[in-house]
Amino acid sequence: MSKFFYKGGSMKKPEHSSAGFSVNNTVRLGTKKAPAAITVKSEERKVELNWVGEVEVKADQEENLRDLEILESQKDTAAAVTTKQANRNDPCPCGSGKKYKKCCAA
Repeated sequence: MSKFFYKGGSMKKPEHSSAGFSVNNTVRLGTKKAPAAITVKSEERKVELNWVGEVEVKADQEENLRDLEILESQKDTAAAVTTKQANRNDPCPCGSGKKYKKCCAA
């Protein structure tokens, strides 16, 4: 509520999404939160893939290389670069919920 008495309802806080920054972080495939699920039929195929992450060997299941194909296609694309800088009173783009001046600008 405001310090000053006035007729009318209480003042609403502005929404941070109006500043143009997305505060919710997205989960990337191949990280600890969203590991790539790769399944092959034999140990020879596992060695042939030469993948650093976890690869399961299950002879009774069909090969599942969809996540591997997605990650390999992402290597070819360049990372997006944003040119918009946060102003001092905007929410911080790191996702902490604090203002930029009290978080990453300090």
